[in-house]
Amino acid sequence: MKKTILCISMTPWKGDYLKSTVELMKGISSEYDVWFVDYPFTVKDVLTGMRKPNSMIPWKKIMGIENRIESFDNGTKEDKVNIFTAPPIIPSFWANNDQTFERLNKINYRIILRSVLKTMKGQNSYPDAIITAFNPFTSVGIKEFFPNVPHLYYCYDEISAAPWLKKHGGKMERKLMEEVDACVFTSDHLAKIKGLETKINKVVKNGVDIKVFAPFVKKELTSNSPKTIGYVGTIDDRFDTTLIKSVVEKMPNCHFLMVGRVLDQTVVEQLEGFPNVMFKPAVAITEVPGIMQTLDIAIIPYVKNKFTISIYPLKINEYLAIGLPVIMTSFSDLPEFVDLVKIADRPDTFVAAIEELLEKDSPALIEKRQAFAAENSWQKKASELISILRQFTD
Repeated sequence: MKKTILCISMTPWKGDYLKSTVELMKGISSEYDVWFVDYPFTVKDVLTGMRKPNSMIPWKKIMGIENRIESFDNGTKEDKVNIFTAPPIIPSFWANNDQTFERLNKINYRIILRSVLKTMKGQNSYPDAIITAFNPFTSVGIKEFFPNVPHLYYCYDEISAAPWLKKHGGKMERKLMEEVDACVFTSDHLAKIKGLETKINKVVKNGVDIKVFAPFVKKELTSNSPKTIGYVGTIDDRFDTTLIKSVVEKMPNCHFLMVGRVLDQTVVEQLEGFPNVMFKPAVAITEVPGIMQTLDIAIIPYVKNKFTISIYPLKINEYLAIGLPVIMTSFSDLPEFVDLVKIADRPDTFVAAIEELLEKDSPALIEKRQAFAAENSWQKKASELISILRQFTD
């Protein structure tokens, strides 16, 4: 009989962008029964969902009018994830005062965890281990409801630099990390700066869904004219607009395609005036490989700061899975990619890297990139996480 894992998530299961937590929970469902507590919605979100049906906020589930449990079948009836939508909580991130925030947060995590415990008991289920995925706000009091259950913290970003979490996130994360039994990080940098000597600290880096990308892999060089340089992902304050603006100006004979949800409109405002730049909105995850297949070169032009230095970007293995040459800035220390990607921080070196890759790319290099990405599949990453969980559940 399978053991049970309870995952407390900061991100929703569904959406138009890929989440590492979701991919890992899908992967470990072959070994464990997984309960996934979805993104916690507030009372304000419920009102928005009722007024604006196009908002996609599942207010009927949040209020319990519809079943709070939705099953995700990961290929077989045995490999499934129970996705649980909690009751609405009180907005709390507005609070500047720590004491006010902590009082509200305590009410909120009790609302969520009481509901989770009641629902799981109703299904004759109880966790053998808990994974908190970047959500210390809910899990800092979890021992009150699930005493003596092994607890792991899965950390994929620098929470103290995350725009909407940094006000209270760093303090809450430190509290949580004192309580958990192990920490799992997505980058070496996060493990280095956050890992505690008294804890088990492991690194499970991000992966790629090889099955999704396999039908779109390049076999030979693209015959585009003009050549297309592309970025696929969220367009926000991480994007080095100054750098790319200079590169676009220096390469009028290349097209630059930016695909993704725009969170920083200034990026669009500074680049959309160029005739060789095109922006497209975010597409479904299943459509991403087809977009990438049309590119000649892929880029990750992030600025280097406290937030980006901790990133192991999801898109890098996706680009490589297609076979694309990649150019990125030195925003993070990623030594495993040194022989596979070009690093450039200035407009002249970035342009030189594009020109070199356009001239020297080859089917052999395409195959080398794809082989590397295959070693970083989500299936293999899930196996790494399963090995860690077995230390607590076997």
